[in-house]
Amino acid sequence: MYYSKSIDSKEIFDKLKVSKGKSSDNKEKENEIKQYKEYQGKYHTIYLDLSKNVFSFETLDAFISSINCKLKTDIEELFPNSKVLKDYDDDIVYNLKKLYLETDKKFILVIDEWDYIITNKKFTDKERYNYIDFLKYLIKDNSYLAFVYMTGITPIAKELSQSTLNCFMEYTMLNDEKYFQYFGFTEDEVNELCEINKNLTFENLRRWYNGYKSYNGKKIFNTWSVVRALNSNIIENYWSPNTNEMKEIINYDIVGFNEEILELINGNTIEIQLENYGVEDILNELEDILNELEDNEHVKEILYSKMVTFGYLTYYNGKISIPNEELIRNWRSLL
Repeated sequence: MYYSKSIDSKEIFDKLKVSKGKSSDNKEKENEIKQYKEYQGKYHTIYLDLSKNVFSFETLDAFISSINCKLKTDIEELFPNSKVLKDYDDDIVYNLKKLYLETDKKFILVIDEWDYIITNKKFTDKERYNYIDFLKYLIKDNSYLAFVYMTGITPIAKELSQSTLNCFMEYTMLNDEKYFQYFGFTEDEVNELCEINKNLTFENLRRWYNGYKSYNGKKIFNTWSVVRALNSNIIENYWSPNTNEMKEIINYDIVGFNEEILELINGNTIEIQLENYGVEDILNELEDILNELEDNEHVKEILYSKMVTFGYLTYYNGKISIPNEELIRNWRSLL
């Protein structure tokens, strides 16, 4: 919405902090305001939610083809006289390149839940690898794109970032100084919300939904659960993580692992060396990786790293813990 030309959102964003600059330095603040005026509402924006309707397609090719068909519909609405429509190709990249050459207008591409196709294993292993290649083909070194923004749970990481998808700056709550506060609600923001809705106390919200820690130890709330609680005026468990995945993790036959989970449930912390868990670990099948390892402690580090990545645990200063009451209850239900 911020960049998109398809709707007039200026009135919305003019009321928000993004229009006023956030820097304490006056010169930098002026530059931020200038950028706001220069970019807000100035681009045709392609938004892809890769978690929607995936399961209605039998193959990855069919899913990608559906995206191309929807793009054609958008082109018909925006550029009804475009020559691209007369020679519309099965190749989405070809169509976007032709449209850019015709209009001389770059696009912004927003991909939400980019890793959903990988983590949910809807398609075959070969198709999931092909999906990574498709993303590279769609995104990398293409002149029709002003920039690309992707969201997801799983980091690109390791070999993928060094070869196939090395065109991204990656930001996570664990290591980012610039954007960490936007991964959830901060304590100040929840306090402000409690001033508006006085039916729930800040202390209760903090006990149930706080506890994720950023790189500098500042706590971040689970936004989904906070919003649901404030809307319903009821404190309860609103987040339902993938319990099958959690069961698989605790069912690995690893010496001392379940005992350590109990320690975490009881409010203790465990020191670990966090692994850089990413998409390759999913593509290469975690179980196969673990079977090849003989070091019991290393196996636990990989599993804990996965749990941190998926939000089942939080990590700070070399230690893992269960962040809040909501997740403690989820863990208890599995043991």
